[in-house]
Amino acid sequence: MKGCYLQIIFVSLSLSLSNSYCFADEKTMESLIQENEDLKRKLMELKRQIRENQNTPGDNQMTPPLVISIKKEGTDKTENNQEGDYLPEQYRGTEQSSKIPKINDPEYDLRSSSRRLIFKEEFDRSAIRGDGEKQIENKDQNGGENNKMKGEAATDKKINDKNKNTNENEEQNQSGSKNDAESKEMSEKKEENKTEEKKEENMFRDNEETVVTPTRTKQLLRNTGSSVTVITEKDIKNGKAPLLLDVLRQAPGLEVTRTQGIGGTTSMFIRGASSAQTLVFVDGVQMNSTTTGAFDFANLTTDNIERVEILRGPQSTLYGSDAMGGVVSIFTKKGQGENKVTLGTEYGMRDTYRESVSVSGGKERFDYSVGGSYLKTHGISAAHSGDENDACENFTGSARLGWNFMDDGRIDTTVRGSHSDFETDAYLYGVGPVDDPDRRQTTDEVLFSTRVNKTFFDFWTPSVLVSVNDTELKGFDPTDASGEFRIPTRVWRFEHQSDFALLDIDTLTVGYEYEAREGENDGVFDKKTFWNNSVFLQNQIKLFDSLNWTAGLRYDDYSTFGNNLTYRTTVSYNIDEIDTRFHGSWGTGFRAPSINELFFPFYGNPNLGPEKSKGWDFGVEKEILKDTLTLDVTYFENDFTDLITAAIQPDGSFLAENVARAESEGIETSLTYKPFPKLSLTGTYTYTKTEDREKGQQLPRRPRNRATLGVNTRPMEKWNVNVVGVMVRDRIDSDGTEMDNYWTANVSTSYDITKMMTGYIRLENLFDYHYEEVTGFSSLGFTAYGGFEFKF
Repeated sequence: MKGCYLQIIFVSLSLSLSNSYCFADEKTMESLIQENEDLKRKLMELKRQIRENQNTPGDNQMTPPLVISIKKEGTDKTENNQEGDYLPEQYRGTEQSSKIPKINDPEYDLRSSSRRLIFKEEFDRSAIRGDGEKQIENKDQNGGENNKMKGEAATDKKINDKNKNTNENEEQNQSGSKNDAESKEMSEKKEENKTEEKKEENMFRDNEETVVTPTRTKQLLRNTGSSVTVITEKDIKNGKAPLLLDVLRQAPGLEVTRTQGIGGTTSMFIRGASSAQTLVFVDGVQMNSTTTGAFDFANLTTDNIERVEILRGPQSTLYGSDAMGGVVSIFTKKGQGENKVTLGTEYGMRDTYRESVSVSGGKERFDYSVGGSYLKTHGISAAHSGDENDACENFTGSARLGWNFMDDGRIDTTVRGSHSDFETDAYLYGVGPVDDPDRRQTTDEVLFSTRVNKTFFDFWTPSVLVSVNDTELKGFDPTDASGEFRIPTRVWRFEHQSDFALLDIDTLTVGYEYEAREGENDGVFDKKTFWNNSVFLQNQIKLFDSLNWTAGLRYDDYSTFGNNLTYRTTVSYNIDEIDTRFHGSWGTGFRAPSINELFFPFYGNPNLGPEKSKGWDFGVEKEILKDTLTLDVTYFENDFTDLITAAIQPDGSFLAENVARAESEGIETSLTYKPFPKLSLTGTYTYTKTEDREKGQQLPRRPRNRATLGVNTRPMEKWNVNVVGVMVRDRIDSDGTEMDNYWTANVSTSYDITKMMTGYIRLENLFDYHYEEVTGFSSLGFTAYGGFEFKF
């Protein structure tokens, strides 16, 4: 019985040894090794005592086999071990009994990933069957036969032990391999999750809105430090407006005025700057007139227009002259996908009708988009006091062709032409506009541009742009010679730009521009031409995925007034943890004198210098509710110097001189709220304080308070409703008299009757508010239109 008790103690210690390795995670490696050595010494001592007891007379009596029930890890099954096989093989033989395993011994399996020390040969669990094998007899009684049988049994036992140890090793190796595999699988899964999160983040960022105008390179809107507003194709489509000027009215910091109904002269003011201080592009073609310096938005339709980016603040560092107040960049549609044909027809009050057609498509190599429209209306009287209607007729055609070559090379060509013929009224000084049934004007405009770009060596992307803008303005009045004129103008430009991706965080842009401007006024002055050479440099740096900084310089050399240097810097800092972005800019701008200011009789001055400006802004954009409510507030200041004005001379005549000064400051706010996927609200408010420093009064036609509200909803999958409201207050005219305060509301709604046909209704000036955008000139009252679109 003493041997039995010793065996029980021995097995308990052995199990402790095994358990000590099973919970190695909770101990240090040194303590595990020490415990292992202590337990082995105890086992060796017990083994010696068992051998001694087996040779004593008390041990010759019959004892039942010791059966130990061991439960396999992870199962409910138990196995029986009997006394002859409860020791690992290395502790059975005399030679192995003296063997002390070391850490680097192959009998140890060190799992560094889990910090677990696993003994390679654990207890054999099934060497002796539990169904009644012969019990041990006294070897003196059995003699040599027993010795022989014992030798044979020992041989068989060694073979069985070897096989069982091999099976056990395989089980433990499989268990260890399983643990390793699980650990590796968990690690790989974590990496996959991180990769997926990164991909989702990148996809989200890829789907975020990008802009080109602020830096002349593609950039996420959230990373630009400039104040920019984007009008998308969806915004244009929702409004159903035929003229772009009606779409632009909703942008913050911008005022649009028109002298009559459709076809009347239309001006834009950004942050207090004049219409001649705002530069306009269509696919890289400069639109500003060489004679007046301004662009007339009256005849620019929404045909084939995909996107508009409105950049506020001085931008001459990248765009040169006329960009004192800002830049409006217009992009036409790029064809894609299968060939599509869209036909449109519309009819409305005042005998207004419009027909349109567009065809587009694109494959891997070639894409195209072609569109055209015809608009005609009987209109209203240009003179507020008049009663005869002044009609307007407009035809516009546009095409954009693209070709992709050599993987990342592309050629884009744009051609756009328009013809407008509208009736207008005479203007009497001291009285204002008066009816004139015989006076009318025509405008013919042709634009052409080709841009080629290609990336080399994965870091250098050069591009070349050639553009031409030919415009001719004619006046007809058989009863009044002052109404007869012809003014042809031309602007053509060559531009080279190279973008260098020096590092993942740094992009360097260098460029050169050559520009020639021509203009004449039949019977007033002959054709005049001046040109300009310029170079510019800009560096964009992105740090920590949150800070984006740009800085640039530009040098211009004009044939008229000489050279000019401008500079600009912007910064944007995102704090994603609180969904907040800080943005700001500071820079300078200039405007070269126009041909009229240089050469118009009894006014022009060939010695004029450029107008100049300095401006800065700082704003905070805050996402108040995630993907739902966003607020942006920006403060701005502009200082305009050397402004060109008509200065009275000693002899009483007028001469253009750089003597005027002005300033503007204000706050621009925009709020976007999307409580539901099919409902969005956009509100803007702009406070602009302007001052003519010479006269000490507000600049004309710049409202001090301006607000807009836009609502778009889709009550049903096929039904879309769009509402735009505009409020304008606190304006004065050039003579200092107060102008009308007004507010208007426009509503458009469309319904997809079939997959190929959509019907819509558009209501302008819904509440029939009577006002004058420009003193003395009429504005449209309530007007309703209806139409259909057919898609093939």
